[in-house]
Amino acid sequence: MKRYLALLLALVMCFSLAACSNETGGGGGGGGGGGSKTGTELASEQKYVTYISSEPMTLDLNRRSDTYSSTILTNILEGLTRLNENETHDAYEYVPAGAKSWSSNEDETVWTFELNENYWDDGQKVTADDYVYSVRRYVDPNTGSPLGYRLACLKNYEGVNSGELPVEELGIRAVDEDTLEVTLEAPTPYFMDLTHGMLFRPQRQDIVEQHGDKYGAEADTVVSNGPFKITSWTHNSEITLVKNDKYWDADNVTLDEVTVKIIADANTSVNAFANGEMDYVSTTKVEWVERFNNTEGVVPVSYPSSTLTYSFFNTKDKIFSNANIRKAFITGIDRVEINDMCFGGARIPTYGWVVPTLYCGDINFREFAGDPIQEMIDELEAEGKTPKDLLLQGMQELGLGDDPSTLDITFSLAGTDDWFRTLGEYLQQAYKKTLGINLEISFSEWGIFIDNVEKGNYQIGFMGWGASMNDPYDVLSLHTSQSNAIYTGWANEEYDALVNEASVTLDDQKRAEMYKQAEDMLLKEYGVANPLATTVNTLFYKDYVKGYGMMPLSTMGYKNIQILEH
Repeated sequence: MKRYLALLLALVMCFSLAACSNETGGGGGGGGGGGSKTGTELASEQKYVTYISSEPMTLDLNRRSDTYSSTILTNILEGLTRLNENETHDAYEYVPAGAKSWSSNEDETVWTFELNENYWDDGQKVTADDYVYSVRRYVDPNTGSPLGYRLACLKNYEGVNSGELPVEELGIRAVDEDTLEVTLEAPTPYFMDLTHGMLFRPQRQDIVEQHGDKYGAEADTVVSNGPFKITSWTHNSEITLVKNDKYWDADNVTLDEVTVKIIADANTSVNAFANGEMDYVSTTKVEWVERFNNTEGVVPVSYPSSTLTYSFFNTKDKIFSNANIRKAFITGIDRVEINDMCFGGARIPTYGWVVPTLYCGDINFREFAGDPIQEMIDELEAEGKTPKDLLLQGMQELGLGDDPSTLDITFSLAGTDDWFRTLGEYLQQAYKKTLGINLEISFSEWGIFIDNVEKGNYQIGFMGWGASMNDPYDVLSLHTSQSNAIYTGWANEEYDALVNEASVTLDDQKRAEMYKQAEDMLLKEYGVANPLATTVNTLFYKDYVKGYGMMPLSTMGYKNIQILEH
């Protein structure tokens, strides 16, 4: 499995040292400043209390695209593999999950998975047909899956997804109830990365059809074949998971119950942790980081993630249909300043669409491709121009005059708490300074925000995306015409061709070169989206919690967590 190389290890060390010296940024897994009184024996009550910061969109596997839904689904559905970490937290390994073993033909276009003997929580056996049904449903155009395009490597994907071929022609079949066969159009370097994520998890056709449009909307509409099963879902409040005794590896699951609180307000979550109501919290607020770093019984953990924070443009909007205006907004924001002012200095200013933690084989992509946005800024300066000049050029091209203050522009944010208010105020001030515009800010909860984005009722939006594959395809494919994960309205055949060709190119160097061309087109030529920062996971656990992950792509979920006597 691909390793974190020099850059990532350096980043981990940097943030670990910051934590040890009680600087902002959390820690690398060491103890809190005040020591620990926790024992080494398992607690009699194996209950873990954690949280997510928004209501899951849906627990319908094929129709979700948010991280909140994925957090729950990772724990209640068993994919073909899981991605585990080694003991030193510097390498990944695929471990058996739904599949106990796997193999391929010589050119790696046909993969065979022998399934573990596993059962759904209602006692029905998990079969290869359950995986086949789920994958076909992803690709079926009638499903409208926002992420089904990631299965484009499967044989006959294009024909099936376009409706020209029946779903039965897709490159996946059950050889028998315990054997799954997947056939690819061509050798695909990242294929095994798909098997531990959301794309190769099973679903029960009878359950999906029984509940119809209500499937995934309530706890009693889904069944589990993973380490846990969902027993209750109080919307916008909490979700309860309990150990699934029917799970094939139940003997190695220690937790009996997981309470997942749904807490949108950052102050509420840190106070709940501080008051002993939760076992885990994530925060980058300087005052809380410093406090928890020096709190007895708290363990800080920090590592660069695979999550990009970015803004994006509605290219169907009159103003943002213009590439120069979009590029003005990209170059008109100071990434170091926004990191300091809004992210507590705890993220990594990012000048490309692919985050620094992703690789092409052994090639760190960010090191290879450079920083395209910094190049855009440098080119402007070399020409004696500023981002405002790009804005004025775009306004002239659209016949909008030469006074930026007359532009009617609203920046949409998916939150209403103090942090989002601070971000909104910063954006207004920053763009007023660099572009001379009077920016309006729209605050709304996640559900309302994403609904407006999907309907095209926005001009600029702000989101994050966490990569689930260690390959630039994960994030560059978001902007292909096959994907509707980010609703920019932009499509380009040349871009599609570059990304798709790179995705099946086995030579790492050539693949990286094609991805670089695609990224340059996305940012430097068309200015479709605006990468801002790579999230550094700054996490805090009670010291009696053990077995959590410390690498960004791990998909073990809550399976390995244990609670010690305390």
